[in-house]
Amino acid sequence: MGSRLRWLTYGLLALLCLVGGADAATAVLDRYAGSFVGSGTILEGPNADSHRVRCRFTASRQGATGLSFRGTCRAHLIISRSISVDLSWDPQSGRITGTYTGSRVGTAQLTGRQMGADLDLTITWPKPLYGDTTANLRVDSVDADQFRIVVMDRIGVNGLVRSTTELTLLRH
Repeated sequence: MGSRLRWLTYGLLALLCLVGGADAATAVLDRYAGSFVGSGTILEGPNADSHRVRCRFTASRQGATGLSFRGTCRAHLIISRSISVDLSWDPQSGRITGTYTGSRVGTAQLTGRQMGADLDLTITWPKPLYGDTTANLRVDSVDADQFRIVVMDRIGVNGLVRSTTELTLLRH
Protein backbone atom coordinates (compact mmCIF):
# COMPACT_ATOMS: atom_id res chain seq x y z
CA MET A 1 0.00 0.00 0.00
CA GLY A 2 2.85 2.40 0.78
CA SER A 3 4.31 1.84 -2.70
CA ARG A 4 1.00 2.70 -4.38
CA LEU A 5 0.67 5.87 -2.34
CA ARG A 6 4.23 6.85 -3.23
CA TRP A 7 3.56 6.32 -6.97
CA LEU A 8 0.31 8.28 -6.73
CA THR A 9 2.20 11.13 -5.03
CA TYR A 10 4.90 11.07 -7.73
CA GLY A 11 2.23 11.03 -10.44
CA LEU A 12 0.45 14.04 -8.94
CA LEU A 13 3.74 15.93 -8.57
CA ALA A 14 4.60 15.20 -12.22
CA LEU A 15 1.17 16.40 -13.32
CA LEU A 16 1.56 19.62 -11.32
CA CYS A 17 4.97 20.21 -12.92
CA LEU A 18 3.46 19.76 -16.38
CA VAL A 19 0.65 22.18 -15.61
CA GLY A 20 3.20 24.65 -14.20
CA GLY A 21 5.23 24.30 -17.40
CA ALA A 22 2.16 25.01 -19.51
CA ASP A 23 1.32 28.05 -17.37
CA ALA A 24 4.89 29.33 -17.71
CA ALA A 25 4.77 28.95 -21.50
CA THR A 26 1.39 30.70 -21.56
CA ALA A 27 2.79 33.63 -19.56
CA VAL A 28 5.69 34.01 -22.00
CA LEU A 29 3.35 33.77 -24.99
CA ASP A 30 1.13 36.47 -23.49
CA ARG A 31 4.16 38.70 -22.87
CA TYR A 32 5.02 38.72 -26.59
CA ALA A 33 1.46 38.97 -27.95
CA GLY A 34 0.36 42.40 -29.24
CA SER A 35 1.38 45.14 -31.66
CA PHE A 36 4.96 46.40 -31.65
CA VAL A 37 7.02 49.09 -33.39
CA GLY A 38 10.74 49.53 -33.26
CA SER A 39 14.01 50.11 -34.97
CA GLY A 40 17.51 48.79 -35.17
CA THR A 41 20.26 47.65 -37.47
CA ILE A 42 20.47 44.74 -39.91
CA LEU A 43 23.20 43.45 -42.18
CA GLU A 44 22.06 42.73 -45.72
CA GLY A 45 23.47 41.48 -48.98
CA PRO A 46 26.54 39.45 -49.88
CA ASN A 47 28.85 42.10 -48.39
CA ALA A 48 26.87 42.28 -45.12
CA ASP A 49 26.18 46.00 -45.51
CA SER A 50 24.67 47.65 -42.43
CA HIS A 51 21.26 49.35 -42.67
CA ARG A 52 19.06 51.15 -40.14
CA VAL A 53 15.51 49.77 -40.21
CA ARG A 54 12.12 50.59 -38.75
CA CYS A 55 9.75 47.70 -38.10
CA ARG A 56 6.12 47.00 -37.26
CA PHE A 57 4.96 43.63 -35.94
CA THR A 58 1.78 42.04 -34.71
CA ALA A 59 2.14 38.92 -32.59
CA SER A 60 -0.85 36.74 -31.81
CA ARG A 61 -1.46 33.56 -29.88
CA GLN A 62 -2.03 30.44 -31.94
CA GLY A 63 -3.81 27.98 -29.68
CA ALA A 64 -2.53 27.15 -26.21
CA THR A 65 1.17 26.89 -27.10
CA GLY A 66 1.73 28.79 -30.34
CA LEU A 67 2.71 32.33 -31.29
CA SER A 68 2.70 33.99 -34.69
CA PHE A 69 4.62 37.18 -35.61
CA ARG A 70 3.78 39.10 -38.78
CA GLY A 71 5.41 42.34 -39.79
CA THR A 72 7.45 44.50 -42.09
CA CYS A 73 10.84 46.14 -41.76
CA ARG A 74 11.82 49.12 -43.93
CA ALA A 75 15.13 50.76 -44.76
CA HIS A 76 15.81 53.91 -46.82
CA LEU A 77 12.09 54.46 -47.54
CA ILE A 78 12.19 52.16 -50.58
CA ILE A 79 13.44 48.83 -49.23
CA SER A 80 10.79 46.75 -47.48
CA ARG A 81 10.77 43.15 -46.31
CA SER A 82 7.84 41.16 -44.96
CA ILE A 83 8.74 38.93 -42.05
CA SER A 84 6.87 36.13 -40.34
CA VAL A 85 7.75 33.84 -37.47
CA ASP A 86 5.64 30.95 -36.24
CA LEU A 87 6.62 29.36 -32.92
CA SER A 88 5.30 26.40 -30.99
CA TRP A 89 6.16 25.48 -27.37
CA ASP A 90 6.22 21.98 -25.95
CA PRO A 91 5.37 22.62 -22.27
CA GLN A 92 6.63 19.17 -21.25
CA SER A 93 10.16 19.64 -22.59
CA GLY A 94 10.39 23.45 -22.77
CA ARG A 95 11.48 23.06 -26.40
CA ILE A 96 10.50 25.64 -29.01
CA THR A 97 10.24 24.90 -32.73
CA GLY A 98 9.12 27.02 -35.63
CA THR A 99 9.86 28.79 -38.88
CA TYR A 100 11.19 32.18 -39.95
CA THR A 101 10.20 33.60 -43.34
CA GLY A 102 11.80 36.76 -44.70
CA SER A 103 15.38 35.83 -45.48
CA ARG A 104 16.70 36.11 -49.01
CA VAL A 105 17.73 32.41 -48.82
CA GLY A 106 14.23 31.12 -47.98
CA THR A 107 12.29 29.87 -44.99
CA ALA A 108 14.47 28.88 -42.03
CA GLN A 109 13.80 26.38 -39.26
CA LEU A 110 13.92 27.54 -35.62
CA THR A 111 14.70 25.32 -32.63
CA GLY A 112 15.58 26.19 -29.07
CA ARG A 113 14.41 26.77 -25.53
CA GLN A 114 12.63 29.23 -23.35
CA MET A 115 14.91 30.63 -20.63
CA GLY A 116 12.72 32.53 -18.18
CA ALA A 117 10.95 35.20 -20.23
CA ASP A 118 13.65 35.03 -22.95
CA LEU A 119 14.01 32.79 -26.00
CA ASP A 120 17.26 31.25 -27.21
CA LEU A 121 16.88 29.78 -30.71
CA THR A 122 19.07 28.32 -33.42
CA ILE A 123 18.24 29.36 -36.98
CA THR A 124 18.91 26.76 -39.66
CA TRP A 125 18.92 28.39 -43.09
CA PRO A 126 17.87 26.32 -46.15
CA LYS A 127 21.01 27.50 -48.01
CA PRO A 128 24.26 29.06 -46.81
CA LEU A 129 23.93 32.65 -45.66
CA TYR A 130 27.22 34.50 -45.11
CA GLY A 131 29.07 31.19 -45.56
CA ASP A 132 27.17 28.87 -43.21
CA THR A 133 23.68 27.51 -42.54
CA THR A 134 23.17 28.36 -38.86
CA ALA A 135 22.86 31.43 -36.67
CA ASN A 136 21.73 32.20 -33.11
CA LEU A 137 18.53 34.17 -32.46
CA ARG A 138 18.06 35.62 -28.99
CA VAL A 139 14.84 37.33 -27.91
CA ASP A 140 15.29 39.19 -24.62
CA SER A 141 12.31 40.53 -22.74
CA VAL A 142 13.41 43.92 -21.43
CA ASP A 143 10.09 44.48 -19.64
CA ALA A 144 6.38 43.78 -20.22
CA ASP A 145 6.24 46.28 -23.11
CA GLN A 146 9.65 45.98 -24.73
CA PHE A 147 11.84 43.23 -26.15
CA ARG A 148 15.05 43.00 -28.08
CA ILE A 149 15.92 40.66 -30.95
CA VAL A 150 19.58 39.86 -31.69
CA VAL A 151 20.81 37.49 -34.39
CA MET A 152 24.45 36.43 -34.24
CA ASP A 153 26.03 34.84 -37.32
CA ARG A 154 29.46 34.10 -38.73
CA ILE A 155 30.23 36.43 -41.63
CA GLY A 156 32.27 34.46 -44.16
CA VAL A 157 33.44 30.87 -43.91
CA ASN A 158 36.25 31.72 -41.48
CA GLY A 159 34.99 35.15 -40.46
CA LEU A 160 34.04 36.61 -37.14
CA VAL A 161 30.72 35.97 -35.43
CA ARG A 162 28.86 39.24 -35.23
CA SER A 163 25.41 40.70 -34.87
CA THR A 164 23.47 40.61 -38.15
CA THR A 165 20.22 41.87 -36.61
CA GLU A 166 19.63 44.09 -33.59
CA LEU A 167 16.08 45.31 -33.09
CA THR A 168 14.33 46.86 -30.11
CA LEU A 169 10.56 46.62 -30.23
CA LEU A 170 8.06 48.51 -28.08
CA ARG A 171 4.42 47.65 -27.49
CA HIS A 172 2.29 49.99 -29.60
